[in-house]
Parts: sequence; structure tokens; C-alpha cells
Amino acid sequence: MLNRELIGPSLFLVLFTLYALVAWQIPLMPFEEYESVTSATLPKVYAVFGIVVCVLSIGANLLKQAPAEKAELLSKGNLLRTFALLVLMVAYSAMLEPFGFLIATSAFLIAGFFIMGERRKKVLLFASVPVAVVFWFLMTQVLGIYLVPGNLWS
Repeated sequence: MLNRELIGPSLFLVLFTLYALVAWQIPLMPFEEYESVTSATLPKVYAVFGIVVCVLSIGANLLKQAPAEKAELLSKGNLLRTFALLVLMVAYSAMLEPFGFLIATSAFLIAGFFIMGERRKKVLLFASVPVAVVFWFLMTQVLGIYLVPGNLWS
């Protein structure tokens, strides 16, 4: 029986397994051959840690003694909401270059909150715009990382 608590860790287990396959294919530079920490060390650690956490989560969900009627099944509404969020992520990546980070991120967060069920305009605005502005400030002004300003302004 697929429920929400089981399908998430299962999908992440597939993702981390694929990530592990790629991580073990990272070629080493000649000077890294005899080093204990290389460019492939951290990806391998992430992959193993992710797989262990996913297996533990799946095991805990299978061992949980919850009655079948209490397990929340995947409904059509939840699947549609998930698909809408995936489409929104693709749209966000397409909006980033022409509109810039601030406008694209604010619009992405507002639309994401709306899809998740928030309808109050003040909450939509005050939960998304300040987050985007603070993140932009930290990345560009504090850390000096370039974020695309957008073609709309040039």
C-alpha cells in the first residue's frame, strides 16, 4: 500500500542510489591518487548517508503499527499539487534569466504558497518577498555571489 510516509523515502532512495552511482564514477586527478580526502569523498559520503537515512525511514514506516484506515493514501489532489509544483519549478528556471532573481523568486514563492493552499494576500506577499530580498542581500552583498539581475532591466 502506497502512502505518503512511504513513497517519499522510496523516491529519495532511488535518487540517492543514482547519485551514488555517479559519485563513484568521479575521476580523480593524478595528484589526488594517494590523498585521503579527494574531490569524490564528499559526494560519496552524501550518497551513503542519504541511502542509510532512506532505508531507516522506510524500515520505520514499515514497522509502524498504524491501522490501514489511518494511513493517509495518496489522493488525486495531492498528486495534482505535486505535479503543479514540479511545473512551477520548471517555470521558475525559465523565468530566472529574463526577469532576474528577485522577481522570479518572489513570483515562485507566491505561486508555490498559493498552490499549497494559502489564499491570504498579506501572507503571500510578506512570506515571499522579504525572504527573496534577504536571500538576495546575503548572497550578493555579504557573500559576493553573482545572481542574475535579469534582461528586463537592460
